[in-house]
Formats: sequence, structure tokens, C-alpha cells
Amino acid sequence: MKAGKGTTGPGFTLLEGEIAPDNGPPMHIHNDADEIFYLLDGELTVASGEEVIKAESGAFIFIPRGAKHKFRNDSSKITKLLFVLAPAGFENFFMEIGSPVVPGKDRPDEPVGYEQLVVQRAEDFGMIIVPE
Repeated sequence: MKAGKGTTGPGFTLLEGEIAPDNGPPMHIHNDADEIFYLLDGELTVASGEEVIKAESGAFIFIPRGAKHKFRNDSSKITKLLFVLAPAGFENFFMEIGSPVVPGKDRPDEPVGYEQLVVQRAEDFGMIIVPE
């Protein structure tokens, strides 16, 4: 986590993240937050509404609050990106379901049942899972 409610007040959350190959959340909506992705390295397939794009390093993607969307790393390597959510607060979801990547240490394994955990905890943080 680079910034969150503790440093920006209600302003925004800024996270640096990694999306493992063949990974990403299900279709969902944030009714109370705008979401931005900036891809540092790798690629993501992003679906927002009826639009599907293949984003590569350097891509900037804005998902307005209330928009149905999902993203997935369909490649064979880790995708690194910055997430911005505004207003702040959603960082607590990532801190609860994710594992920090520590420079110089092995990347943590994804816990068993990770996808179920995402679905179970999503609504508590304002993330609504919706059908595709």
C-alpha cells in the first residue's frame, strides 16, 4: 500500500499490486468508488460494460463508480500495476484478502480458497459481485 485513508483522509487509495497469471476478480461493481489501473509491466484483459480491451504496459484505465467490470491476467507472467480507488477505504479489502510482496523475498503463494474469499468478503467492502 502506497497511500490510503490513513494518509489521504477520504481522498484516495494507491496500491502497487501484482496479478498472477490466470488470475483476476469476477465481474463486479464499486458503487462508491472510481477505480484506475496503471500497468507498470505485463498485460491485462479488462472488460467494462460491453467493452473488452487488452491493456499492456503503460496503459491507463479508468473505471467510473457504478460500472460493471472485471480484469484478468491471461498471460503467463506476473502483471504489475498501480491501483487507485477514490475515495479511500477499499485498501482494507486488499490488506485482508492479499499477501504483501516483500522485495528480496519469495512471492507468497495464493492461499487455498482465494477466489471464494474474494467473493465472501467483497460486499463488506462495497464490492458487489454481479453476473456476466
